[in-house]
Amino acid sequence: MFLIAGIAPKTRVLDTKPQRCPICGLHQAYYKRMDHYLSFFFIPVVRVKKGEAFLMCDRCERTISEFGADYTQAPRNGGSICGFCGRNVEKNFTFCPHCGKRL
Repeated sequence: MFLIAGIAPKTRVLDTKPQRCPICGLHQAYYKRMDHYLSFFFIPVVRVKKGEAFLMCDRCERTISEFGADYTQAPRNGGSICGFCGRNVEKNFTFCPHCGKRL
């Protein structure tokens, strides 16, 4: 007799209302959580670790922690100013990461 068991991560969507992604500017970011489950024969049975909630964009597949300080500070090389909110944005952005308007 043998037993196949292990711990596997499972991503769970917490909120169905989409948020605006600071990178791509689309409303395709959702709050998610990655929990770890004890599985027997590839069937999750018991949650052993509850993860923390994070915001992840379905289009660019990046989490809010990956955006980091690069998108919250003023741009360095040749940035421009958003015509809608007046904040600094990098020149290669299509959408303003602060107000979401198309540049």
